[in-house]
Amino acid sequence: MLKWWILDTFFKKELLDMQYYYQGKVEDIEINADKKTTTIELVHSILKEKNHVIVGEDINRMKEQVLVVQWVFDNYIWFMLYSERYKAINNHPRIMASYVSSYEEDPYIKIDDILVVNNDVGNGSILMPYFIKYCKTTDAKYICGQLSSVDKGHFNRSEHFYKKHGFNVEFTSNRSSGSIKYTLAEDTTESKK
Repeated sequence: MLKWWILDTFFKKELLDMQYYYQGKVEDIEINADKKTTTIELVHSILKEKNHVIVGEDINRMKEQVLVVQWVFDNYIWFMLYSERYKAINNHPRIMASYVSSYEEDPYIKIDDILVVNNDVGNGSILMPYFIKYCKTTDAKYICGQLSSVDKGHFNRSEHFYKKHGFNVEFTSNRSSGSIKYTLAEDTTESKK
């Protein structure tokens, strides 16, 4: 009893400081545990989906941890970002593409659409290297796509993005539409002659 009275009377500030310090530590541990639980739940939800493979993780400019998920089925190739923010089925930042092969021309991969959800947070720049790396494992000779007149309002941003990732970008003379191309493999028939 006397010991508690002495501690409470003479060391009250020190005891309160210690209590707040350790209370803060406990709260930090709880927050980290909640984040890990959320990440584990997210991983489980991804792996439940057929043909979904987690191929990487990164942090975007919003300081948000994102998981890079690859989905390949038949000729369809999708690379998507999942996170706490991007977990609904229709709001994943993603690159959607198709593998095209015919007897008349070399096989190639066509970018059908890129959905970034939030502009200028680096989601497209996280996805593109994974997409290109995967495309290089195929027998496709190049990646191509169209810049639609629907996206005319942000052609400058699109041009910068594609050039940053090694694509050639060409526009029509009135800059109302355009095309992109990334060469994956050089044709070696000339060097064999």
